[in-house]
Amino acid sequence: MAKKIIITIGREFGSEGHEIGRQLAENLGISMYDRDLLTIAAKKSGIAVETLAGADEKVAGRFLEPYLPTGIEQGTLNDKLFSIQSSAILDIAAKESCVIIGRCADYILRDTPDCIHVFIYAPFEERVKIISEKHKMKADEAKKLVKRMDSIRNTYYTYYSDRKWNTKEGKDILLNRAAFGIDGCVSILETMARKMMED
Repeated sequence: MAKKIIITIGREFGSEGHEIGRQLAENLGISMYDRDLLTIAAKKSGIAVETLAGADEKVAGRFLEPYLPTGIEQGTLNDKLFSIQSSAILDIAAKESCVIIGRCADYILRDTPDCIHVFIYAPFEERVKIISEKHKMKADEAKKLVKRMDSIRNTYYTYYSDRKWNTKEGKDILLNRAAFGIDGCVSILETMARKMMED
C-alpha cells in the first residue's frame, strides 16, 4: 500500500505554482488545498470568508478594520487566521495525502514526516509576462503587481516563521518554472512523490 505524502508548494507570484500543484494533485489522485483553507478557517472561526480573504497570506494592516465584526482588530484577525489555517493544515496532513499551496505550510509541517517541501520560482521578466498575459494587463502594471505580491508573500512568511521565504532553507527542492515549464515541474515532483510513496 502506498505511503501518505504531503507536498507543500511555496511560489513566487506569477511562477504558476498553483497550476503546478493542481496538475500534480490530479496526476497523483490526491487533494489540493489552496484558497479552500479560507473556507475551512471561516467555518471554524465563524468569520465570513470575504473578511478572512483580506487577511489571507498577509501580515496585519489597517485598511480592513472598519469592516471587521465588532471586537476584532486587523492584527488579531491575521494572527487568528494564521492559527486556524495552521491547525487545519496539521489536521489535513495527519489524515490524507495532499498538495498544499503557500500559507507557510512547509514551516507549519517542518516536523511532519513524509513531506516534500517545494519552492517554485522564475525570472522576474518571465513572471511579468505570464501575469500580463493571464490578466490582460500592461507590462508596467504587471511589474508593479508582481513586486507587490512577492513583497506581501515574503513579509508574511518571514513574520510567521523563523526562515526566509525564497531560499533553500527548509525546502527539499527549488524548481525554475521558466526552465522546466509547468509539465516539466509536475513530472519532476510526481517522480519524487511516487518514489517516496513506494519506499
